[in-house]
Amino acid sequence: MLKSILSILLIVAFTLSSHAQLETVFAARDDAAIYTKQYLNPAMNGLMYNLNNGWYSTGKTHNKLGFDITISASAAKIPDNEKMFQFIASDYNHLNISSGSSELPTIAGGTTNSMLVVNDTNLDPFPAIDGAGGEWPDNFIIPVSAPTPMVQLGFGLPMKTDLKLRFFPNTNRDGVSYNLFGFGVQHNLSQHIKSLDKIPTLTVSGLAAYTKANIVYTPDATSVAGSNQSIEMHLNSFTIQAIGDIDLKIVNFYLGMGFTGGSTNLDALGTYQFDFDNNGSIDPSFEEIVDPIQLDFDVSGFKTTIGTRINLGPAKIFADYSIQAYSSITAGVAFSLR
Repeated sequence: MLKSILSILLIVAFTLSSHAQLETVFAARDDAAIYTKQYLNPAMNGLMYNLNNGWYSTGKTHNKLGFDITISASAAKIPDNEKMFQFIASDYNHLNISSGSSELPTIAGGTTNSMLVVNDTNLDPFPAIDGAGGEWPDNFIIPVSAPTPMVQLGFGLPMKTDLKLRFFPNTNRDGVSYNLFGFGVQHNLSQHIKSLDKIPTLTVSGLAAYTKANIVYTPDATSVAGSNQSIEMHLNSFTIQAIGDIDLKIVNFYLGMGFTGGSTNLDALGTYQFDFDNNGSIDPSFEEIVDPIQLDFDVSGFKTTIGTRINLGPAKIFADYSIQAYSSITAGVAFSLR
């Protein structure tokens, strides 16, 4: 989780901390937020879908006082049609295409020769931001890496119910502060349906889960003149699913169906000082911008997950595939005592 979130956040930070790039983008005033949102949209969506993966590897719940520890990795594929976006001039008041194609790369796209210009300024045309699709294999968003795994714990409660907790403690690295917390409840539904409860190999359960991640980046004080600068990202995701499980002892097969959604806020906060006339002088072109970017991203939709788990005593190895707007794969290992 941490590796890809930091990669995206640092790409944002680079865009905002490169003096020439920042000065020209921010010279577009409100248009800067429109352009940045189009550029980052697939990465933010992919992260929210990923946060809803890995909550279960079986439809069965623990006995009372049973528990498990799970470590998983998940990757959501960015659709091909979200690797580029169409620059529609009528959506912008100040920013325009100076030369090249009006189809520009998102963060998941490739390179571009297109040049942008800010109307009513003396600033020179500047290149549109290239995509960073090469950062991920085949434009997958990979949120969990081996050096920084997300740990998930499950505890058996009365009435065949599991409480699930996932977390990553507050960590500071290279000016970035990060933490994650999530919880879920999985309840055995078969016990309430007599016809299902009589089938020993089949278990049906319901899951409701929520995850929140907070990331704050503090730019180097020498990057751009100003004060109290920070880039903050707050991600929220939730999922509600019904899970069916067939237990063949050594191997399990599970199917989950339900709804998934999330929201993200990305804000560039503080004051930023620029010379928008590009002539090196402070007066009269000097200008100060407060909280220049405040973006909101939302996803929602139906999700179907198909997976299998191999049971090796207390150790379980599992993998599944989720069909949703950003289809994803998840794999991991769990250590479980029922």
